[in-house]
Amino acid sequence: MGPQGMSPLSNFPQHEAAELKYIFTDVDDTITSDGALLPQAYQAICDLGARGYKIVPVTGGPAGWCDCILRMWPVCAVVGESGAFYMFKDANNHQAQTRHLVAQTLRHQYSIDLTLLKQDILKSFPSIKLASDQFCRLYDLAIELFSIRGESQLTEIKVFLKNRGLNIKTSSIHLNAFWGEWDKLSSSKLMAQELWNIRLEDVNDQCLFIGDSLNDEPMFEFFNLSFGVANITDQLGKLKHKPKWITPSKGGLGFVEFSQAVLKLR
Repeated sequence: MGPQGMSPLSNFPQHEAAELKYIFTDVDDTITSDGALLPQAYQAICDLGARGYKIVPVTGGPAGWCDCILRMWPVCAVVGESGAFYMFKDANNHQAQTRHLVAQTLRHQYSIDLTLLKQDILKSFPSIKLASDQFCRLYDLAIELFSIRGESQLTEIKVFLKNRGLNIKTSSIHLNAFWGEWDKLSSSKLMAQELWNIRLEDVNDQCLFIGDSLNDEPMFEFFNLSFGVANITDQLGKLKHKPKWITPSKGGLGFVEFSQAVLKLR
């Protein structure tokens, strides 16, 4: 057995994924490595897509990144900003479309509120840094974890955000805050229902998920086939629900190992 009861990828029983069709995956530090998309990791995505798997990145990443991923990667949809929306290509004209969870009538005020929030939190915590991609986020405030000075300041920031009615998620690189009740799993379920007319509960044996961080926990809990790249070991003490299998390597190299195991199925 691997760390805290997880099995190494080499123990993954191939027969358990005989009906596999859908691959849900985190992006930061799961497909990427220290912020970089390695060529072999991108090739792994292409190889999985070429075998006919429906690939859905599910990320805390911003709308700007999700638009690029949808257009440039061999994926069928992208769930972004921790579940605030999903993007897909229209079946008729192949144009990129976005399904927002925030109603259109509320988006303008949301944008104003998010701008004010950025100003207030930087005034209250001048040492922190917002994500460099904050400019292309629609619904999400992202704070660089490296800029937070220890657990004490982290607690202060969380209290500050919760007092303003925000929900908080933590990825491997960011503290994400937003007004909304979504998460990665709920929006993945919504996407599957609306795009494919299926309930993920009904096709769980045809799905898998791979991730690396705390905001992936709902996915680890839900999917029968759940994987972590090796850097998930840094978070195990904070996770109640853990992935069932773990790759030997971290980040994108772990994703390559995972894809090789999946490709043996076909």
